[in-house]
Amino acid sequence: MTNVIAFPTEQTIEVINEAHFEKFADAALLLMAFEKLADAVEVVEEGCKIRQRDDTHVGLMEACMALAVMFRRRTGHEVQKVSADHLDQQRKCLMAGVELKSLPIPLRAPALSPLPPAAFECLPNIDLARTGFNYVSRALEHVSGNSPQLIELDLARAHSLDAMSALSVLIAKMSGNAAYEAGSDTSKINAPGSETLQ
Repeated sequence: MTNVIAFPTEQTIEVINEAHFEKFADAALLLMAFEKLADAVEVVEEGCKIRQRDDTHVGLMEACMALAVMFRRRTGHEVQKVSADHLDQQRKCLMAGVELKSLPIPLRAPALSPLPPAAFECLPNIDLARTGFNYVSRALEHVSGNSPQLIELDLARAHSLDAMSALSVLIAKMSGNAAYEAGSDTSKINAPGSETLQ
């Protein structure tokens, strides 16, 4: 009879970095960051020290990584770089003795452009209405998620502008608006006031 020793299998180690947090939705990241920060506040309020690599310190690092992921999703930029640029601007203003007016947060320019209103002018009225409805539906789909990514927000922006263009052309056609021009601002259309329509 032989004795078999069952050694425990090696556990897989999951590296916690920003890439780890990419798989979570914004709401989950916000909740996690809040909980980690609340834990840190509680530790300090109890008079304890935060030591390097203890649970509280690791929790603060995880909260920073989660916030960095959400910042990149919304702006397309790295939070560390923007923060360093802001600190550099603050130092320069302090050294020059001038007041710092604002610290702008850069936003990535949209990668997609909407169609020009002229693209919709050849469509009959019913197709214009359908096109407008379809673009609005697509925009809603892109922003309905828990944490839309930048590309989804770009698509929602482009689709909502395309819907406005299609519906503007439809309104111009139906109202006989001869003054309508393809290059005009289609974001403002004369509409009835807030009184009840009867």
